[in-house]
Amino acid sequence: FDADLGQAARVRAVALALYRELAPDDDEGARELGWAAELHEIGLAISHHDHHRHSAYLVGHLDAPAFSQTEQRKLAAIVLGQRGGLRKLEAQLTDKRFVQQVLALRLAVIKCHARTAVDARALRLAADGRQRLRLSFANEWAALHPRTLYLLQEEAQAWERSGVMKLVLDSSDWH
Repeated sequence: FDADLGQAARVRAVALALYRELAPDDDEGARELGWAAELHEIGLAISHHDHHRHSAYLVGHLDAPAFSQTEQRKLAAIVLGQRGGLRKLEAQLTDKRFVQQVLALRLAVIKCHARTAVDARALRLAADGRQRLRLSFANEWAALHPRTLYLLQEEAQAWERSGVMKLVLDSSDWH
């Protein structure tokens, strides 16, 4: 599919770093998220417009001998959730692991939007109550990345609109 392997690796590293902060002992969930991150852009081979939908379709329908159809559908749903509204995932958003995987992938895609080297540890994610997560980053980092900060603010609004959880953005002076 001529995917950008460097971008896939960057998104994977950031997504896994964020996911591990929420679910440090969930190796299976991390493995699924890693595969989804590696495959998240294969739909670009079809079209740039709505590539996340094309990627999800391909992941869900390819002949992948090592995966069951159930596993492929789960990966396809994670890939579909990488961008856009959350309503399309409404049925799956009752599964805590799925929510954490999709959130980690969405945040990683945002963080890596410039398609250049990134610090996978510049963002930190932590539970802050039952339906509340806190995304922390340094003031200095935010000042250097205004477009990313804007996209993160939009992401927090999307999660709040979904009613699934509240994503709180917290800039501070940590490094």
